[in-house]
Parts: sequence; structure tokens; C-alpha cells
Amino acid sequence: MHDYNQKLQQIANPIIETLNQQSPEQATLIIAASHLEMDLLPELYSHLNRLKSADTLNVLLYTRGGDINAARRIALLLHEFCHNLNIIAPYHCQSSGTLLALGAKTIYYSPLSIFTAIDPHLHGNQGDQSAALSSADIKLFNNMSQDWFNTELSDKSNMLAMLCDHIFPPTLTSFYRSVLEVKEIAKELLTHTGQHCEITQNRIIDTLMFSFHSHDYAVTGKQLFELGLPCENNHQLNKTVWPLVEYFNQNLGGGNRSDLEQAWCNSTIVSSTKVSSRWKDMKGLNPSWSVNTGCL
Repeated sequence: MHDYNQKLQQIANPIIETLNQQSPEQATLIIAASHLEMDLLPELYSHLNRLKSADTLNVLLYTRGGDINAARRIALLLHEFCHNLNIIAPYHCQSSGTLLALGAKTIYYSPLSIFTAIDPHLHGNQGDQSAALSSADIKLFNNMSQDWFNTELSDKSNMLAMLCDHIFPPTLTSFYRSVLEVKEIAKELLTHTGQHCEITQNRIIDTLMFSFHSHDYAVTGKQLFELGLPCENNHQLNKTVWPLVEYFNQNLGGGNRSDLEQAWCNSTIVSSTKVSSRWKDMKGLNPSWSVNTGCL
């Protein structure tokens, strides 16, 4: 754990220093997480309290997704400590990471950036296998019937009856509430930036929720820009932060362990005076934080 933090600090310190030198009114924070969770908030709050007051906060975000409410609370907490929030997303910024990025004044992306849909999923079991059903799977049921089978479901109650035969009605209602929740969070974060009218907000949200053919479809930064989001491909910035991406690719997450019995780091937060890494193990105990402090 200590070696992980020490090596990360060696990589991160010159990058943070370079980014902060661009303007005295900027501060930099790094958030990398296999899964965004509410439990990250207290440690994130500790980092933000140690940062110097800044008009602009640049956050390098590296994540494959997580809890949508955690993404919302992280975004709102970041906004409490700055006037302008920029998200730097050089590689993985998927699912809830994409949702979090909607609250940014500017999203800096690279040619390898991966964003995805923000549609909620219903998880369950089918026989011996786990299954996940997307909100788009249900919403597009009628389209599928017409396109594949030339079947016009004119009686909407018919379609509802068919769905309720396979999905428990209260579960379907709960799924519907999840869709409304994601829409509301996305609208809240887009409104926070003050850059989009209501029509543009609705177009962005509907596209990110229902217009891609799978949740894992790799959306590019250019596609987000064409959708109307404030995205910029900054080649010098990408070159500056890339060593951090390489480090997280090789060290973050349980899949990078050399032994299944080893503990693994699932989350990291780095600022100019502190490095925090969150570690899990196979014993099922609560994750623990390993913290290094020290000024640049």
C-alpha cells in the first residue's frame, strides 16, 4: 500500500505542478475508481479542504462507472469548492463517470477517451447466469416488434401485459423510477453549468440514455461535442497526464493482482498535498484507506 502511494505520488506531483502553473487560480485533483461509491465522499472532502482556494478546479477522472447517486454527490461536492469545474477524461470515463462529467464547464478528452450511455440497468438471474436489462431494452420493445416482425402493437395494454408476464410489475415500476432518477440527476448537473437551454438539455439526456445500441458502446469525446457538450481535445494536456493513465491501467482494480489472495486498490484520490488509496481484501472486511501526506 505504501509503495503504491509513494510511486503514484512521484508520478502525480510533477503533473499536478505543471497543471497548476498554467494559472494561479487553478487547482488540480485526481480521482480514479474502479467503482464510484458514496464511501469516497469523506476522503474526497478531506482533500478538497486541503486545497488552496481556486476559481477553477481541474479533476482528472478515471473510472469504469459506479453508483449514479455517488456520481451526483461527487459532482455537487466538487462544485462547492470552485466556480468552474473542468473534467479531464483521457481514457475510461464510463457510465456514472459520463454522468458526473455532465457537470463540467469543459470536458477535456483524448483520442482514446471512452464515454458510454447513462441508462440504468436491472440486474437479475436467468437460470445459472446473471443478466442485466437496460432501460432502452424496454423502451425500444415496440420499435423492435415493428422493425423485425412488422407487428404494430396498437393496443398498448397488450404490450404492457406481455412485459408484466416476464417482469414483476413492482420491479418494472422501480425500473421506471430509476430512469426518472437518472434523467433528473443529468438535468441537475447540466443546469449547474448554466450552458444549455432546456431543449438542448433534453436532447443530450435522451441521446445518452436511449440512442446507443448497447450500454458499452464506446462514445468518443468528439461525439459528445457534436451532441452539444463543452468538449475539447487538448493534445498537450493529454501528453502531460498520460503517465497517470498508464499507472492506473497497471495497478487499479482487482484484475491487476498477481495473486487472488492479495488486497487490491479500487479507488485513489490525489491532490497537491495528499495521496489516498482505498484497499479491499478477500476477507470481506470494510475497505481501508492508506494515506500519504506532504507538500509538493
